[in-house]
Amino acid sequence: MSTSRETARDALVTLLTAALVGVGLPVKTVTGSKVESLSGLTPLVSVLSAGSFRERVTFLGDMAAFSFEIQTWVLQSVAGWTNAQAEDALDRIESLIAEVYESARGTANWEVVEYAGPTTILEIAVAGIPYYMERIPTTAKLARS
Repeated sequence: MSTSRETARDALVTLLTAALVGVGLPVKTVTGSKVESLSGLTPLVSVLSAGSFRERVTFLGDMAAFSFEIQTWVLQSVAGWTNAQAEDALDRIESLIAEVYESARGTANWEVVEYAGPTTILEIAVAGIPYYMERIPTTAKLARS
């Protein structure tokens, strides 16, 4: 039976939650889907499905590669929080995600988790509130399908 992309997405959410959420860590929420409202959830990291590729490796099975878009949402300046702090938070979160990917290589679950291209940072207003949003295209190749 083939591994579902949902299972891989959930595992990636678990990895990122452990590395990004907690005392002294920069993220408040990690989710495996889009959220209805960003209010009270940021800094937020969302792991979103973006596609699949299953390559026949042997007559015994396929090698699954799943594409994800990791979105990092950070509130821009508000009272007590500056744009500089928001950009610092965005940079720290990206660096920690890169560390998670590096440590997940060659494990029992992952052959590789890596960036599938350059990240993109956008300035987006949601309900009139300005956020930085970074998109990290990600490919996860499973050790077994």
